[in-house]
Amino acid sequence: MKILHVLQSKLSLPARDYGGTERIVWGLLTAQQASGHEVRLLWGDAPDLPKNAARYDATKSMREQIGGWPDIVHFHQPFDGELDVPYISTEHGNAEHARSYGQNTVFLSARHANNHNAECFIHNGLDWTEYGQPHLGKPQNYFHFLGKAKWPIKNLSGAVAVSKQAGVKLQILGGVRFSLSSRGFYFHPDWHLRFNGMVGGAVKNKLVRNSRGLLFPVRWHEPFGLAIIESLYLGAPVFATPYGAIPEIITQPELGFLSSSYSELASVMQDSSKYDREACHHYAKTRFNNLTMAAAYQQCYLKVISGGVLNSKKPYAEHRWHELLPVTN
Repeated sequence: MKILHVLQSKLSLPARDYGGTERIVWGLLTAQQASGHEVRLLWGDAPDLPKNAARYDATKSMREQIGGWPDIVHFHQPFDGELDVPYISTEHGNAEHARSYGQNTVFLSARHANNHNAECFIHNGLDWTEYGQPHLGKPQNYFHFLGKAKWPIKNLSGAVAVSKQAGVKLQILGGVRFSLSSRGFYFHPDWHLRFNGMVGGAVKNKLVRNSRGLLFPVRWHEPFGLAIIESLYLGAPVFATPYGAIPEIITQPELGFLSSSYSELASVMQDSSKYDREACHHYAKTRFNNLTMAAAYQQCYLKVISGGVLNSKKPYAEHRWHELLPVTN
């Protein structure tokens, strides 16, 4: 099958340090190539791209740039226009306003699909060969927060509060100690925190694999949660709020604990050794890999190529899905 992936991203491929959607596209591409498909990319103006990638030309229409080569086009950004070939779209985020989507849009989890009045979803998967080996023995004496610290929905302030209440050290991956961002001011002087900035790649993986666990008290309906499966793969259990896709990932008690109560999260974190690091790794490796994800997308491709649709009607959001969800102390 001839497959074209489209994403107007300015990040290089393969993803270097960060870029969650880019990492998903790359994992999907490598799995599809391993299955014998011919795969190309239509990308943004990124510094480095593989030979099978073309850069998007803003002076030409999408239809003109895609042409008739692919058997299927896979958009990783919203698209509901006309092409000469079949296509699907994956929605990688939450609606920022009331809107509709193309009928052949795939969402990232059952809750993500339901929030957008859709039925079709596929859980993300990663190419775990890029992550090295997990640490399944005794971890170092800290937990980690992994996410864009300046985004209130990721709730760094909540993670700080929980870690302080639990009396544990916290490594913050994805932010600095002081921010004047337009998304909101914060300053966390607490001695038990260590800020690592927008860290990625081998440095991030080392910090995660040696951690006692991921602290992930998000305050929105997480569409999926790559930070969760990355942490699980590297052996770290997850302590999170029960929002969005998270209950679909943390389905077994040995993988972690979910609560919107800071005191409950803090209490269980003090006894993090009872969670099974080997079970965390095995679960993520077998359940959320790029080969499983690619096989699911292949079924969507075949359905659309044969004239079918992925959702019974056009998905839509009645409102913005970025409001802060409740937590308690």
